Amino acid sequence: VGYAVRGSHTLPYGMLDVHVAYVTTGILIQYILSQGLSEIFPIVDEIHLRQMEGDLAFALILKEGCPFAVMSATMERVEERIARLARRFGYEIVEIELPAPQYPIRVIEWPVRFPTRVDQPAQVVLKTLRRYRHLKFQGTEVEVRPNEIRIAHLGIPLHALIFMPGLREIEATVEALRAEFRNEIIPLYGAMAVSEQEAVVEKAADRSETRVFVSTELAGVSLTMNAGLVLDLGLVRRSESDTRGFVRLPIVPISQAEAAQRAGRAGRTAPGICIRCFRMEELREVARPPETLRSSPERIVLVGAALGLPVRELPLPDPPSREAVEEATRLLRRLEALDPRGRITPRGYQILELGLPARLAIPLLVAREAGESEDMLDSLIAAISLLAVGRPWRLPGYGPPPNRQGDLNAALGALIRYMQRYEQDPSAAAEEARALGFADRVLDEAANIYLPDLRSRMRLLFTEEESRWDRSIPELMEERRLAGYLAAGFPDMVGLVDWKRRTLETPDVLCWIGRDSGFWRAYEEERPPLAIALSGTFSAEGARIATAMVPVDPEDLIRIGVARVKERRTVRVRGHVHEEVLLLWRGVERTMAVRMIIEPE
Repeated sequence: VGYAVRGSHTLPYGMLDVHVAYVTTGILIQYILSQGLSEIFPIVDEIHLRQMEGDLAFALILKEGCPFAVMSATMERVEERIARLARRFGYEIVEIELPAPQYPIRVIEWPVRFPTRVDQPAQVVLKTLRRYRHLKFQGTEVEVRPNEIRIAHLGIPLHALIFMPGLREIEATVEALRAEFRNEIIPLYGAMAVSEQEAVVEKAADRSETRVFVSTELAGVSLTMNAGLVLDLGLVRRSESDTRGFVRLPIVPISQAEAAQRAGRAGRTAPGICIRCFRMEELREVARPPETLRSSPERIVLVGAALGLPVRELPLPDPPSREAVEEATRLLRRLEALDPRGRITPRGYQILELGLPARLAIPLLVAREAGESEDMLDSLIAAISLLAVGRPWRLPGYGPPPNRQGDLNAALGALIRYMQRYEQDPSAAAEEARALGFADRVLDEAANIYLPDLRSRMRLLFTEEESRWDRSIPELMEERRLAGYLAAGFPDMVGLVDWKRRTLETPDVLCWIGRDSGFWRAYEEERPPLAIALSGTFSAEGARIATAMVPVDPEDLIRIGVARVKERRTVRVRGHVHEEVLLLWRGVERTMAVRMIIEPE
């Protein structure tokens, strides 16, 4: 038995070395593309989650035509689609049901007004607990005392599980509950370090006392605990992204399937009680929309091109829209991962080998092709590792980085400090990261998963000898030195900074500079004319907000081919002589003028 995940594996010679190999869907996809499945029996677990990688792996397995299995604790949510597609490819369907113990659950519906402020969910929880002070159901008893919550089944303690939409709501609820009750109140969310999540799992299995767990949907899909009471607000922060990397995280009602799954957490080890702060009939969605319909299908387009297939010929349970496919195709052509006819290029194959989104793989490939130094390349790998984990910037509410640091400088500095401290004391490293306003899980994954994995992949991709940085902490490079290569992956997010309006105007879109970004304070005296938006979100009104930016030198854009010079001329503005460069962006029919001071008079 072996396993393979990003950054760690026990399969040095491949899957055929073992009888059973546990791998991520991403690694399974790469294996199918490189070797096929002629000697493998694939089993795809958690198919009901409808994640893009899982749906893509399922489609590739169907195209391979080999026997396979899919597993789910809630198969009824996807059974019809899966079976229909499999029959279309000539498969015979065999259903195997393994009954899992599920104890009775009493469901109480007490609808409340949809919370709109961060602190309101916490108040709803307190109000609900005060309303239902004493509940009994088939030997399980819930008693809410003035300073303690007691839950037990036939005298054996059980826990309470409260579902919250996101981290900020969890923090507000944990603070409110700790002020009210002496129980141990434990948060659980995706941004926690893996070691901390494992500690939560251990406490969830312990039945010596009643604990209160306040969790995101993570506990709904990844954790079995001895919960006697589930309190569900019926809300979730649902991520939606576009090809530019801008992410929406709106709080929306959960689906009916998610509500049923959350309630089921109360009946895993004993009869339980679920209090819903909504009515089931108010939930309009039967199941959560699959990721293929919510996010950019860039990876699907690229994998299809590697197989010589258009997306419409991939047997996906829910294919992405034509508009989304066209937008992703335009991006991949602009990044030269596809040629003008939509065929995959050598660079496209390299992107698949790195296992990264095209935007993040391109800077590494361009820097390697430019013959950059080992230290520069390693610093760029560190920056890409942070971006690959997702949102490595300071957490909301902490404000911009201190000491006038730029966004990327602050994140890289935090990563390097984390790696230095981690060698001595992992717990202290996590505490210091949180004190600086960074999610320690992000730094942990970047340092211990993505960084070593990308170092190894880059070395294998270019058949190089082992480098000294395979064992060292990367050097902290000034973010402006990395910016030119980052622009190669984000060419459509490079634009002119309007220092009066606090905006970034790219060839395609207008972004407002977010108040939590360190760009403004770090460069307000120098006022560079060009910058890259590395990540962003949307306001309630739909305006784009750049949450992390880095300045870029126009000459670097020209050197790496993001832009070319249409014209250079000298202009005089308020007693200063400027060089004005008219730049044409690659792949965009638009000219932008960039002014740089030559000398004052």
